[in-house]
Amino acid sequence: MSALRQRSRGFTLVELMVSLMGGLFISLAVFALAKDAGRFYQSETRIANATVGGLLGFERLRTDIARAGLMSSPNINQDPTVCPLNPPNSGWPANLRKLASIQVTQPLPIAALTANGRTPQQILIAGSFGSVDQYAAKPTATGATTTFELVLGPGAVMRLGNGTTPDDITMQTVFPALHALRIVQNGRAFYAQIVNASGGAKPTVVVNSQPQIQMAGNGAECGLTTGAGASMPTINVVNFIQYDVRSLVTNAQTAVAQATYAKMFQKESVAPGEASRTELVRVEQDITGAPIPGTEELVAEYAVDLNLQVTAMSGPSLNGIDPAPLATYTPSMAQFASYTGTTYGTANHPQWIRSVRVRLTVRSREGDRDSDVPNGAGNALFRFNLGAGGGATDSFARTRTFQADVALHNQADILWPPP
Repeated sequence: MSALRQRSRGFTLVELMVSLMGGLFISLAVFALAKDAGRFYQSETRIANATVGGLLGFERLRTDIARAGLMSSPNINQDPTVCPLNPPNSGWPANLRKLASIQVTQPLPIAALTANGRTPQQILIAGSFGSVDQYAAKPTATGATTTFELVLGPGAVMRLGNGTTPDDITMQTVFPALHALRIVQNGRAFYAQIVNASGGAKPTVVVNSQPQIQMAGNGAECGLTTGAGASMPTINVVNFIQYDVRSLVTNAQTAVAQATYAKMFQKESVAPGEASRTELVRVEQDITGAPIPGTEELVAEYAVDLNLQVTAMSGPSLNGIDPAPLATYTPSMAQFASYTGTTYGTANHPQWIRSVRVRLTVRSREGDRDSDVPNGAGNALFRFNLGAGGGATDSFARTRTFQADVALHNQADILWPPP
């Protein structure tokens, strides 16, 4: 009987309690490990999303900068191809009288960015962004306007209509009102403001008298030639594209757009820093400098810095043939504004810029670090303080920075004005 009891003996209460406690500790450890793994996965997903979104936006910005000056003037106020009898004046539309391939300005500061030592720049790029086509057109001057009738044929005009004559909507889309029109004839360039366009058997583009196109005749040394025997000019649209870092909730184009973005960004649990988030925004301006409705685009979410440097000729060409040595200019240098500032009424030289070093920084949506990291070389930002305050944990979000040197091929060999 004793041997039978010994063989059938079970766990004692103490042994059972020890086993349960051990299992409980193992379960807690597994749970904690799973929770940490989940948090790590979420934080890595957030920074991966920021990286991908920032890279896509950066590529869009880089591509647009590379087109700067395409079928346009890198500096209309010094361009020797522009007829000197009709230079830009205060009556010209704002963007046209200061037309340049690249202009950089400093917008109003944003508190959340200033607190992190960031003062993003704003860049305005001019060139032909809608098409690489130039259209042959016969000009006719009538009073205060000049009409350009596009020449039909197997070239660019027929491509507008997919093999047929373009209709009104197509013409008004390609040649929108309040845009700049560049006219080239016999090596001379003229600029005008589009007021209307129409299609049909005689597709036309109409420009107004401000700015007035200099016409040939009466002993003028330059001017647009019309009538029989005149060489055929070509025309193309010049666009103005602006990039900047802003809050779309408080600084979108319209109140409706602000409300739309606020609803898009609304979350069930608002993360620290969400109310002060900023984005990289692309918008097209008309010839007066006003943003064109419907062209505002969110290019990169959670952008926190946009910094630009330029590499340019350090002075006039040495002998009119050989370029001066190149130098790199940062925003903190006094010479920077002489290459990127307005060209109207100044001696600035944006046409001497050979490349732009652009740096874009984006952050992850939520913080996942509770301490800062000192900024790196060139004031590179590694952590962004979301402003949680009070020593809160995870108040710093990680950042990703993209940088590239973008060559301006459209003005690679410009040496004017002469020394």
